Amino acid sequence: MVRASSLVALVAGVGGAVGLWLASAGTPGSGPLHTDAVAAADAIASAIREQKGEVHARAMTLAQIPRLTAAVGTDANTVRDLTKDELSFRPAPGETVELGQVQDGKAASLLRLPESSAVAAPLTKAGSYLMSSSGALMIGEVQEIMPEPAVGSMRGALAVSRTVDLARLANKLDKLGGGARLELAGGGVDLGKGLTPGATTEALPLTDVPGDAKLIVPAGIAAVPASVPLRAGAGGALAVGLVLAFVLGRKRGAGAAPVAVAPSATIPAQPAPASMQMAAAAPPPMRNTGSPFGRYAPMRLLGSGGMADVYLARSIGEAGFEKQVALKIMHSHLGRVEEAVAHFLDEARLASRLTHPNIVQIYDLGKNGEEYFIAMEYIDGSDLERLLISARHGGRRVPVPVALGILRKVCDGLQAAHTATDAEGRPFNLVHRDVKSANVLVSKDGAVKIGDFGIVKAEQQVHKTSVGQAKGTAAFMAPEQRMGSKVDARADVFGVGAMAYELLTGLEVNLDLVAMLQRGVEGWPHLALPTQVFPDLPPELDRVVFRALAFEADHRHPSCAALEDELAHVARQRGLVATDKEIALWLDHELALIPRATSQGASAHAPTSAA
Repeated sequence: MVRASSLVALVAGVGGAVGLWLASAGTPGSGPLHTDAVAAADAIASAIREQKGEVHARAMTLAQIPRLTAAVGTDANTVRDLTKDELSFRPAPGETVELGQVQDGKAASLLRLPESSAVAAPLTKAGSYLMSSSGALMIGEVQEIMPEPAVGSMRGALAVSRTVDLARLANKLDKLGGGARLELAGGGVDLGKGLTPGATTEALPLTDVPGDAKLIVPAGIAAVPASVPLRAGAGGALAVGLVLAFVLGRKRGAGAAPVAVAPSATIPAQPAPASMQMAAAAPPPMRNTGSPFGRYAPMRLLGSGGMADVYLARSIGEAGFEKQVALKIMHSHLGRVEEAVAHFLDEARLASRLTHPNIVQIYDLGKNGEEYFIAMEYIDGSDLERLLISARHGGRRVPVPVALGILRKVCDGLQAAHTATDAEGRPFNLVHRDVKSANVLVSKDGAVKIGDFGIVKAEQQVHKTSVGQAKGTAAFMAPEQRMGSKVDARADVFGVGAMAYELLTGLEVNLDLVAMLQRGVEGWPHLALPTQVFPDLPPELDRVVFRALAFEADHRHPSCAALEDELAHVARQRGLVATDKEIALWLDHELALIPRATSQGASAHAPTSAA
């Protein structure tokens, strides 16, 4: 009876929360709503920022091609010869790539692809640009290249320009009567049907986009408040549900009041968790010590989860060849569960197609007897969660340059996963869905890698999660993921935002659905600003972190590339850039303070309870 009542309370609470969420949108009036105009401006700004991150990454990649430093100091014919076999120089549809020389403020083009392109970002000054060309909106990025050997005061410049696709925003424009106009420093671009001549308009700024861009829209009316009955009914359901949940929870003795985190200038030292103390006292058991597992020899248990165990193992090859790997062995009793096997195999198939310095590499997938296994890259270091727990309970802060360096590398790895394609160029549309500190590995040489793609979402995977299912770690889940709704890359942006908060403040994050039910959407994420915790943090990080943690996916960074771009800007502007060596030194310092058995257990990718 108590369980049934608790279920009713939970349903009522969730229903009330969803009702309040829907009710807050208001009901349409007799003309374009001002809120619709703001939503359109936000969506267009998000699309521009997303393209900006992608173009920035593309320009950075091309500018780092070694032969370009020699090419930019020569002439057009030599440049063409040096780049004709460079596959990465082939522009994508809607893209222009240009290489040139700049001297005394004047630019000379050496190569433009495609040659017929009429627009490219200006070579004279490095940076990002928003441009218009033949009625299209374009985003550009210019990277400076220093010629080797040096040629007087001349320098090289590489520009990438790409058309911004705004077609997917047509529904936003329809709510404004079908059109708007984007005003740029050098002109304007009509969106949708454009503006009606003589119509009254208003200008809305676009946040965090290059240049002084404004969206010109028809003058809107204020949003009409939601009906009183709708708000009353939704609020009543929420109130009744929470009261019932509270009362029944107290009867069962299973609840605890949420603890509000007060801003603090220091992280108070706390006793190590029992799990860490136990790990130090009792090392995990060995598996088949000295007995081969197929062509692998397990050496030490690294971690255990609900689906598999992970061991440090030796790969046994011909002529005495050996390589250390992390061997993930599925629990034998799950080998007879079709869904579990499909889930396990999906992880290996999808992750094996991802090759990036910031992603744990998959080497092998197979079956030994009745046991399935995955052999993956062994990371000699620790997972980030253990490092954070150790620092938190020792009252130590993660150096800000190190924190930003780790976050940027995680963003790079996730962006590579989000944009990965198959052999035919079809996107996988991967979403990791379990981005958290436990799944980030830091090696002793300062490398940072994202792992555990065990619950990754992809359009081409065999085993799919149905709408309504929520898989992942609740404390780090984006709200739409926690409620079982459809997710995209912005759910992973949310996970990075949660990690950023922990790294910068040293405080634990728990943004489970319960927090929304108890505290509401207003004021989300209900955390102290990072600068309230540590006033010496750059204030720009408040906006970056809380934007990544926005309740609505549309209000977050549109991609991990866009989030990395903002973190990189803060790091460069504030002199907070960390090298791999500095990350390695921090890791070495923290590992020296963690009990030996615990640090050894974290020396490679270990599955979480969800794996």
